[in-house]
Amino acid sequence: MIEKIIDDLTVCVLISCMHQDKSIIERTHVQTNVVVINQCDKEELEEWDFINESGCSCHAIFISTKERGLSRSRNMAIKNAVGDICVISDDDEELVDDYESIIKDAYRFQPEADLISFAFERQDKSFSKNSAKHNVKTLLKTSSVEISFLLNSILKKQIFFDEKMGSGTGNGAGEENMFLMTCRRKGLQMYYNPSVIGQLLSTDSLWFNGFTSIYFENFGWATRRILGSFVSLLYLMYWVVDHRELYNKEISSFQVIKSYLKGWNSKR
Repeated sequence: MIEKIIDDLTVCVLISCMHQDKSIIERTHVQTNVVVINQCDKEELEEWDFINESGCSCHAIFISTKERGLSRSRNMAIKNAVGDICVISDDDEELVDDYESIIKDAYRFQPEADLISFAFERQDKSFSKNSAKHNVKTLLKTSSVEISFLLNSILKKQIFFDEKMGSGTGNGAGEENMFLMTCRRKGLQMYYNPSVIGQLLSTDSLWFNGFTSIYFENFGWATRRILGSFVSLLYLMYWVVDHRELYNKEISSFQVIKSYLKGWNSKR
C-alpha cells in the first residue's frame, strides 16, 4: 500500500530566480511539474504543459513578479506548488536525469519522513555516504537546494521561509536553516539521504563578500533568530574556535565576537 501511495505522488520543482525566461526549465533539466518565481520588472503569470524526456506530461507555472527577496520567492513558490513532494531549486543547478525516481524511492524507504535532504555534486561541500535522521547540527549545515518536503506536511503546520532573512533583505543568509529549525520545532520528521539529485554549477553568492564585521553582525542576528538567545551564545563560542582557519586571515577572533554580539543585540 505504501509503495502504491508513493508511486501516485507527484514531484514539483520550485525554482527561485531573477531576470530569467522560460529556458531556465530546460537548463536546470526539470522533468516534472515546476513552479518558477522570476523576480524581475513585471507582473505576469504563464502556465503550460510540456512532455518530459520519458514522454510524460508535466505542468509548468512561470510567475514574474516585482517583489524582491529570496524568502518571499520561496514562499510564493510553495503557495503555487502543483505536486505532493516539493524540491527547492535555484537557477545555478542542474538536476540529474532520474531525480524524480530517486526522490520517490527515498520517501518509500523512509515512509514516516515529512522532509528529506539529498546530496549534490558541488566543489565547496562534501556529503556523508550514510542515511541518517537530521539533528540540530546537520540541519545547520543543510542548504536550500538539498531540501525536499511533503507539501501537505508544510502547509498543515503553516511553515514558510522567514521573509526577514535571506538574499535581498540585507540581513545575510540563514533562511533555510530557520525553515528547517521551524520544521523541527513543529514536530516534522526529517532525514538525510545520500543519493545525488543534482549538480551545483556555481558557488558564487549574492550576499557573501568575505568575513567582514557586517557578515558577523548578520550572523549573530540570524543565529539568535534560529537557535534562541542562550544556544546562540554557546554556538558563538563553538564557531569561533572550530572555524578559526576560515576567518583568521581577514578578521580577528575578538572582532568576530564583538560583531556577532552587536548583531545578536540588534533589533531588526
